Amino acid sequence: MSYQPVIGLEVHVQLKTATKMFCGNSAEFGAEPNSHVCPVCLGLPGALPVINAAAVELGVRAALGLNCTIHQTSIFARKNYFYPDLPKGYQITQYDRPLATAGWLEVETRGTTDPGSGSGSGSGSGQRDAGTQGRSPPPGRRIRIRRIHLEEDAGKSLHDRFAGKTAVDLNRAGVPLIEIVTEPDLASPEEARAFLGRLKQVLEYLEVSDCDMEKGSLRVDANVSVRPAGSVTFGTKTEVKNMNSFANVERALAYEIERQVALLESGGTVEHETLLWDAARGEARPMRSKEESHDYRYFPDPDLPPLVLERSRIEALGAALPELPGARARRFREQYGLPDYDAEVLTATRAVADYYEALAGAAADPKAASNWVMTEVLAWLNQRQCAITELPITPDRLAQLIALVADGTLSTTMARHVFARMAETGLPPALIVQQEGLAQVRDQAQLEGWADEVLAAFPAEAERYRAGEAKLLAFLMGQLMRRSGGKADPRQASEILRRKLE
Repeated sequence: MSYQPVIGLEVHVQLKTATKMFCGNSAEFGAEPNSHVCPVCLGLPGALPVINAAAVELGVRAALGLNCTIHQTSIFARKNYFYPDLPKGYQITQYDRPLATAGWLEVETRGTTDPGSGSGSGSGSGQRDAGTQGRSPPPGRRIRIRRIHLEEDAGKSLHDRFAGKTAVDLNRAGVPLIEIVTEPDLASPEEARAFLGRLKQVLEYLEVSDCDMEKGSLRVDANVSVRPAGSVTFGTKTEVKNMNSFANVERALAYEIERQVALLESGGTVEHETLLWDAARGEARPMRSKEESHDYRYFPDPDLPPLVLERSRIEALGAALPELPGARARRFREQYGLPDYDAEVLTATRAVADYYEALAGAAADPKAASNWVMTEVLAWLNQRQCAITELPITPDRLAQLIALVADGTLSTTMARHVFARMAETGLPPALIVQQEGLAQVRDQAQLEGWADEVLAAFPAEAERYRAGEAKLLAFLMGQLMRRSGGKADPRQASEILRRKLE
């Protein structure tokens, strides 16, 4: 029997605020343990929480960017449970009246079948990131988002500070989060990873979070079950936690799907439980039996009023949203005539897309601009593991370099050298060309001289070329370019060599 996976995700995203969700303590990562705590985020008696307006606005931006319906009134509730890193015994979150519901995110998928959960498959239309006018979008599927709610984070248990003991750092207690809950629309570990990659990209464009998984700014829990192919009834699901990278999400889901299928094939049953993913061992271990919502004894937080949002404020936040990556990639294809691959690479981050747009505006050839960003610029950034904002070459300066190649002043090889020198010195390309004498040589007599030297040095290769080995022209051209120090005009030099070889 073949089985079909059914996957839903719960993604916790830390909002990019200076202070915590309900108090004025810093939300900064990496501070001395327990240095950013106060009676409010510890839940001490008599302390009253106050809603962080900046966190609410970022939550609304995220929900709008994910095509959700924003509810003008939402309610904060207490979710009661006890962990060592949650000493007050409850988490403030939203339960039956969340900030937003019924959104979606379009994900590019290849070879994935709809799990049959009723999701609208295929590309959408009319929304900010789903426009399909003009060129056809890449194959994609809408993954529905059930809800987005605001909540506070818990603290953190530290198991490696003291031998045989567990320490607790409560700096993270009260840090603002949104939880993004999908419908069980994902049909494979690969699709779950693709969804998370697109989600992270959109959240970064929206500037609501740094999405740094190493800092815990984006954390993923996955609910997964399997059912016989073609069945419409869900199987018993398990929840896999503790996944700190998208690669681990994919590995953990593949492991759990295989485990559930093997269990069912052997006549066993899947238990409704929570599992911890052990990346080092490549296995999921039981953590606890799965709680239901009634286990948490939710009730409205008596210290917080309903969160009421003015419709005009929601509309203003929606109007201020940036163009999102899918829409921007489509526009790059249409406006600049770029192929799909270029458009996807250039819109991978908002900063790279902004740099390319500025360069394309200054350069005469958008495709040449794309080539330079995708090769020299991204290679420079990757080598140094830095952001494009740290590149010391402005789009205007790079456009000047591209123009020097276009008008024949520089060969492509020399232009790459000048690019490196621009990054080192911050000087304009024309000045580097002048100082280092890098301008392309087009003097006919000089080129004839280099060609004669090459033919004299390699008479056997010249004769083999004349006998029909056309590929030897490239070898002879290489020798000529070496003699010229890379400065010979390749078009002229090639014509001269061919003429002399006739």
